[in-house]
Parts: sequence; C-alpha cells; structure tokens
Amino acid sequence: MPRKIAFLGLDNAGKTSIITAITKKFGFEEELKEILPTRRVSRDTFGFLGIKFIRMDFGGQLEYRREYLDNLGKYIGGTDLIFYVVDIQDPDRYLESIDYLEEVLLFFKEIREYPPVAILFHKFDPDLINNDYLNQKALTLRQTLMKFSPDYDLFFFETSIYDLKSVMDAFSSGLALLFDKMEMITQLFNEISKKYNVVLISLYDSNGFTVGEYTRPNLRLDEKMKIYDRYLHLQKRILSENLSLYEFSDKFREGSRFSGVIEVLTFGMLHFYLLFIIEENEENLEETVRLLDEIEAAKPKMETIISQIVQ
Repeated sequence: MPRKIAFLGLDNAGKTSIITAITKKFGFEEELKEILPTRRVSRDTFGFLGIKFIRMDFGGQLEYRREYLDNLGKYIGGTDLIFYVVDIQDPDRYLESIDYLEEVLLFFKEIREYPPVAILFHKFDPDLINNDYLNQKALTLRQTLMKFSPDYDLFFFETSIYDLKSVMDAFSSGLALLFDKMEMITQLFNEISKKYNVVLISLYDSNGFTVGEYTRPNLRLDEKMKIYDRYLHLQKRILSENLSLYEFSDKFREGSRFSGVIEVLTFGMLHFYLLFIIEENEENLEETVRLLDEIEAAKPKMETIISQIVQ
C-alpha cells in the first residue's frame, strides 16, 4: 500500500519549486524559471527504502483551497505526512496561511487521524539567515503555530532553493518520521564520530534523500553548502563513470582543508551513497591518510549494521 504525502500552503509559497529541486537535484535552477502555478493537485510517485510514496502538490490559489476544504475527505483523507510550506518573506500572509492550516488540521481531528506535520519556513535564503527582523518574525510564527502541538507532532525547518541541502534535509527528515529504524543509523554515525576527526558522515539513497547523518556541531552553513555541492558534483561523476569508490580533497573558504570518501553501497535492489568527510591535518598528512584507512577498515561492520536497518 503506497504512503501518501501532501504538500500544502498558499499560492506562491514555493511548494512546486521545492518538489522540483528534490526531484531534479542536478540543474533544477533552469527548470524553476519555467514553473507555472499548480492547477488543483499534481501527483507523482517515488520510492524510499523499498516503499512506494505518492506525493501530492496542492495548488494554493484561493479557488483551489476552497475546493479542497469543501472535499477534504476526497483530497487528503489517508495522508501519512504533511509538508506545510510558508513563504517566510511574506509576513502579510502569515495569518491567512495559519487559518488554512487550521482548517486542514480540524478535518483530520474530526476523523481522528493525526499525521505528522513538517512546517517549512521557505525562502529563508542563505543571505537572510542572520536577518534579525526575519528571525523574529519566524520565532513569533513558530510560537503561534505551536497551538496545534497538543494534537499533532509538529516539526519546523528553514529551507531555501538556494541551499539545496536545506530542502533535501527537510524532506528526508519528514520521511524519517515514517521509519522507526532510521534513527539507528544517525546513532551509529554519532558513535563513529567520537573515534575520528569527523566533519560529516552521511548516507544518501539513490534519490539523494538522507537516510542518516552526523554533522560536526560547529560546522557553518557555507561549509555545509560547500560539502554538499562537492558531493553532488562527484555523484554525477560516479554515475557517469560507474565508480564504486571515490576519494577527494578540497578546502573551505577560509583555507582549511578536508578529505572525503564517497562509497556506493548496494543492498539487494537498493543503492546508497556513503559520504565521509574529515578535517585534514595539514602538518601531518600521514595522519589524514591513516584516518581514512581506519575508516575504510571499519566499513564492513558499518555496512552490516546499515543493511540490517534498511532492509
């Protein structure tokens, strides 16, 4: 039985742009220029950890919202997960957006269904992360939306198509709510991070969704974006050249260097990409090589644990 995911929100909130970025990953920016407002409901399907999902993009124009609200059982009954998208740059429509979400959640309460709700504060672009005015608006909005928390599990994310990882992380975290075992992979990565000078460990599926991740707590946004952009570039090369392992080195903006390994893991019909990033010891490169060798030696055990979780 397929799982159902609904993307809801006002018109111009960015729902279709998010789905396009998630689906395309490579070169999605050009396609965004051609996006038109969604008419009624657009549906597509995808697989994650062997489960089929139906993804529904609900057009947010007022006429369509009225139609949905008059027939919510037809449109969103049986939904397993809701992504509710708010244009964080449009405070004048916050109340309208809250009212729409409230009507949707009242329907679910009446039929005694309580799907988790991932609320995306979208268009929170990288250059706005430290904007005091917008951050205060976001805090107030979040506090207002918490009125729904007694009945629903709410999860908040700040996203931007100019930071693809923020979008992929939000979507992956939403999916993780439907898979109890996924947290075990993150716990495994947290344990590994204590043994090595790890900057980041991630396990991605073939769609680019995050199955588990550890990130060094003090890793800056620009560093995360640098690593993820590098990963996407190398993933294209791995696919085109049919590689199973790729080692690389790069540097952050301020000059510090990092080394990484991408390894393709296959479990049955499922394919994954394991990404390791460690900080280079520029005064002792042999130490960096030693760490990479130790990580490589630890991978068989990691693969065994991961296979038990994802299958």
